[in-house]
Order: sequence, then C-alpha cells, then structure tokens
Amino acid sequence: MQVQEKPYLTGRTFLFSIYKGEDLLQAIQYFCHHHQVRCGLINAIGGVERATFGIYDQKAKKYNKINIEKELEILSLCGNVSIFDDKPMVHAHVMFSDLEGKAHGGHLMAGTKVFSCEVFVQELTGDLKVRKLEKATQLPLWGNPVCLK
Repeated sequence: MQVQEKPYLTGRTFLFSIYKGEDLLQAIQYFCHHHQVRCGLINAIGGVERATFGIYDQKAKKYNKINIEKELEILSLCGNVSIFDDKPMVHAHVMFSDLEGKAHGGHLMAGTKVFSCEVFVQELTGDLKVRKLEKATQLPLWGNPVCLK
C-alpha cells in the first residue's frame, strides 16, 4: 500500500455528455486533455452501441480484448485521471448489461461506441499521481507500492 501524506483537495467539477457515435474512452481522454485535468476521478452512465474492454491476463502480462457488437447499458464506469508519459491518462473500468440483464465488464478500451453517455469528472488538486511502467506486472502504475508485512 502506498499512502499520500498530503490530502488531495477537490478542484473543478465537470458534468458533460458524449455525442452518439463517439468513442467513449477517446472522448473522455480528449476532454481531460483539453481541460487540462491531470488528476481526478471519473464516473459515467449511459448506453453504447458496441463495447470494447479488456481483462488482464496476469500470467501473460497482457490484456485479452473483448468486443461485444450489440447495444448495452453502462451500469457503471469508474476510473481516474493521472499522468503517464507527461500526458493525462484515463484509466477506467466499466460494467455493461445486455438486453437480457447479463453483465459484462472490464478495463475500458478504445472501440466502445456511445449511444448516450453522461460523465462526471472531479478534478483533484495536490501532488500529481504519475504512472510508471512497473516491472512485476508490466502495467503503468502509481509509484512504488509499499509492502505491509
């Protein structure tokens, strides 16, 4: 576990919609870049015409991409914004439901086409969270984890 000594304070709060047909991840990423949100929290609800998400294979150290080519409801999208390669990076997980109520979800990836979507972004101020590629997982993570033993 890694603990931030100084608390984060809330900055700007954004509520916006994403146009039908836009890519969900790319639209949120663009918004954060355009509004210079470098640290924050993201939540969203809505619907998509198709979805692309991934499940991380811990042994192979890569994402297995899943595409669902049908309409789905966004039950929950939660994530954060931090810095990776000197740019804002959106890291989000999403849970979808199909017309039968079956749930599907994982790590949001480019390729999810929006039907309708309402997004909440809460900017956080304080020390920036910077991601670096972590050797053990091959994932861009926040700093070095602290091991409690």
